[in-house]
Amino acid sequence: MRSRTSLALALLLQSSVVQAIGEAELAELVERPSIGLYKAYAEFKMADYDSARRIWQALAERGVAEAWFNLGILAEDGLGEPKDAALALERYRRGAEAGSVKAQYRLGLLHLDGRLVAADLEQARHWLSLAAGAGDAEAARRLEALDAGHAR
Repeated sequence: MRSRTSLALALLLQSSVVQAIGEAELAELVERPSIGLYKAYAEFKMADYDSARRIWQALAERGVAEAWFNLGILAEDGLGEPKDAALALERYRRGAEAGSVKAQYRLGLLHLDGRLVAADLEQARHWLSLAAGAGDAEAARRLEALDAGHAR
């Protein structure tokens, strides 16, 4: 019975092994950025950081702002690549400048809290203002607290 269970488990694991994304699939995902972002996020959630990075990198090279933000997460947390604060900040900046509200908010928090970069309230204010202006309620709350003299 035990060998049957082991065999069934092995077959299940084999069938769920993540397959590398081929060039044709990558090209299709890049042509449909919202699907590409979704697919990369699914790969990320399954801890296939290489596939997620490959999709996000292809999207980022084509100007998809959210892809830069997600690449920043990989560098900041060292997921599938070494932790690299400078690279994370660069990726967040590129995403923020391309219009990613998530990247703008993240940069605002990092500058506010002095993580990955020295605390800089003017930079925090700048990035939080952009995110708040785009409708991010939490960025607006943080900005209001900052303007009232409360960093948090």
